[in-house]
Amino acid sequence: MNITKKYGKFKALSNISLEIKDKEYFIVLGPTGAGKTSLLKVIAGLVSPDEGEILFDGMRINEKQPGERNLGFMFENYALFPHMNIVDNISYSSRVHARNPESTQKIVQQFLMMTLLMGRDDALPKELSGGMKQRVALSRALMNLEQTKLLILDEPLKALDAGLRNSLRRELLNMAKSSILDLTVIHVTNDQREAMMVADRIALINQGKVVQVGTPHEIYYHPRNLFVAYFMSEINYFEGKCVKNSKRKGELHKISTKSDKFLKQIQEDSLLLPIDIGIDKIFTVYTDHQKFETIDDGDNILLVVRANHFKIREGNRLKDKKNAFIGLIKRRKFMGVFYRFEVLVKINNKEKRLIISIPATTEIHQKFQEGSNVTVYFPEELGIIFKHPGKDEINRIMSLV
Repeated sequence: MNITKKYGKFKALSNISLEIKDKEYFIVLGPTGAGKTSLLKVIAGLVSPDEGEILFDGMRINEKQPGERNLGFMFENYALFPHMNIVDNISYSSRVHARNPESTQKIVQQFLMMTLLMGRDDALPKELSGGMKQRVALSRALMNLEQTKLLILDEPLKALDAGLRNSLRRELLNMAKSSILDLTVIHVTNDQREAMMVADRIALINQGKVVQVGTPHEIYYHPRNLFVAYFMSEINYFEGKCVKNSKRKGELHKISTKSDKFLKQIQEDSLLLPIDIGIDKIFTVYTDHQKFETIDDGDNILLVVRANHFKIREGNRLKDKKNAFIGLIKRRKFMGVFYRFEVLVKINNKEKRLIISIPATTEIHQKFQEGSNVTVYFPEELGIIFKHPGKDEINRIMSLV
């Protein structure tokens, strides 16, 4: 609670307070240099905080040594014993605690199978690739779970290829949630996709401070500020003004009766905020009641739309689409499960490049070619509104990620 850690004049952690629940898979997410690893080292006892308390089950453990905290820790740099082979590295904890050799051997073989290291039992760390070393380090941390229910992982999948990384994400989550282990996991990563896949809750930190804590759904759909929105996925942003008292109110749309349940819930919990972003039509976005009341007519605002929340249609569909632009497909790129489009539109008589991600289908492949004129638009329920933070702050945030 209220953890602060300095290295000389540099403040790595600034008054950080987090409560991690029992049996929770908790992700600490943030860009490089945010303070994630420093936080883990403080929890594990590898460094001492300058201020604040570390509590395990309500008991202060600041004075306890790392070995007395009884947890499993996987380091980002692996920290393997160079003179020990794979099996000896993985089983080190069991040997130190004099556990049953036969049971230890069975568990080691299970981890070797799970991490695709079978047949390399006698290999030394210097003979392994970076990805293999990382899998050995992960297995060694897991071996300590006979004595603890807390597993700390510092970028555990960073060096793995995409296929194995996805597989081990699932394995880690299944293992943590199994009735046999019932682990509490603190997992550091800078990969938002990894965080979304495994987390019960996420703490997003930046420059040594907690920016937002919440479920993946809360952080994705209700980001606290522009940094959170930008870090969680590719976005487009538009500068504009709130026009609550505009004479063009008649352009506001009635609540749809055809929306799915998710969008209907947003409609019921929100109010339509009209925005002028510098084109002929007023845009409207559903905004929660609290935020709606803090934004006054004429306020400068920032409208954020995630790339994957845009939709695309052929030709000019402005008459029947809300929050729509006419644009030109400048570039498209096939990304496997989706196409990534760069679409040029005009706002305030200036050209703006929008990034739009659309699920890959035969129709998308055939119809939407580079050079095509299209209509791009987004649902009123999926726009995100912030008070304008100032151009300097926008540029600063964009440079951080």
